[in-house]
Amino acid sequence: MKTLDKYRNFLLQTGAYRADALETMFIARELVSVETAVYEKKYPEFKGRLLVPKKALPEGATFASYTEQEEYGSARIISSGADDLPRAEVSRAETMVQIYTVANSYGYTTMELKKAAFARQSLDAAKAMAARRIMEQKIDLLLQTGDAAYSMKGLLNQTGTNTYVVPNGVSGSPLWINKTSDEILTDLNGIAKAAHIATKSADMSTKMLLPLDSYEHISTKPRSSTSDTTVLEFFLGTSRFIKSVDPWYACDAAGALGAKRAVAYRPEVDAVFYKMPREFQMLPAEARGLRFVIDCIGEYGGVHARKPKTITYADGI
Repeated sequence: MKTLDKYRNFLLQTGAYRADALETMFIARELVSVETAVYEKKYPEFKGRLLVPKKALPEGATFASYTEQEEYGSARIISSGADDLPRAEVSRAETMVQIYTVANSYGYTTMELKKAAFARQSLDAAKAMAARRIMEQKIDLLLQTGDAAYSMKGLLNQTGTNTYVVPNGVSGSPLWINKTSDEILTDLNGIAKAAHIATKSADMSTKMLLPLDSYEHISTKPRSSTSDTTVLEFFLGTSRFIKSVDPWYACDAAGALGAKRAVAYRPEVDAVFYKMPREFQMLPAEARGLRFVIDCIGEYGGVHARKPKTITYADGI
């Protein structure tokens, strides 16, 4: 007979049963399988983690920092015996990043536990799954545009970036749905090369994200009336900079006044990254009144652009 069964029988026979004794043992055992199921679950609909690289940080850190270095100075031709040589200098700016706790919880009533324990049924993992999914949804939203209340930015609203002003086409509209293939390609190439120009060829954007319908439009619109190549295929085949273009629903209203926003960037940790030292974690169950509550936490530190000039935004496409 299993240990839990022996303990149950002992409590019943001696009358020593307490409202939380059996439930405590039962939920401790059951949460092992629930945790395993929850941690194995993937959420492909939340793309933020796939689009922004994660930079490692030890679990438990409350602050983190990164340093930006800039070299400046000059050199010149000098005369014999000159002692006023121009100097080369290095400036360093340190940015502090605060790590915040993101949390939610779920629980079971003592009646739910009692019924499951005596029926020898496993706990329903749906509540744990919901807690994990809601946590992932929050992280995805933070990766998109951050949280202004905590001075936190996302990938789609960094500062110090480049802006490509989308011009009107021959139709008088900047919207791609009203533009010719050549006009859309002009926009795509303008967005793509902005970082290269802004950094004086020192860096570039290599990936582009588009609103869903904008992506669908260029992925099906022919390059010309006599071509079997789409605008997107032609652009990817000819761009010196952009290696991939992906749709992201977060771009649908990320621009000023809720306009569509395209973004080009370089998804590498030396350019842009997010910090999350603690992934989703379920804490031990606690008895609170007539419920057992499981608190769930994660730690998140925002999206940071070390090289903001590798990012270009274009609104109103």
